[in-house]
Amino acid sequence: MATINPTRDTDRAERIAEVHRLAAQHLSHRAIARRLGIHHTTVGRILSTTTAPERTTDSTTERTTPAPATAPERTTPTTSGDGPAPRLLHPLDPRTIQDLNCLMDPRTGALPAALVRAIRTAADHRRAAMVATAHRLAAEERTTEPPATGRASGRARVAP
Repeated sequence: MATINPTRDTDRAERIAEVHRLAAQHLSHRAIARRLGIHHTTVGRILSTTTAPERTTDSTTERTTPAPATAPERTTPTTSGDGPAPRLLHPLDPRTIQDLNCLMDPRTGALPAALVRAIRTAADHRRAAMVATAHRLAAEERTTEPPATGRASGRARVAP
């Protein structure tokens, strides 16, 4: 279906420039689409079929407001591209993080196998205790449940 008001060439050029500018800031296609009010597949199509426009303005324009503070340096290593890093339920003590970083093999980035086994064993014991507690609480809840209201038989009453 054709639109009644087609997009002007200047609007299209501005949108393409804005998509490329936001993509240069390493935003996802969906984040760019949300900002611009377009579909994320449109963002992907624009990025794959067009080139970033040349900057025609001088990037050293005078600022009337102070420059924003620079982002703090990243202290955690980036992931290897296997997807997003798992989020922790509770923040780790910074000293613990430093200790783990010191124990990592600098060539492979892996922790020693014995340490990984010890951590997994401790975590498995903790998980087992949590599951046992959940089962115990569920069993207590079943025994203290009040009897169901209504008829004793499971048959539904049929209206005459």
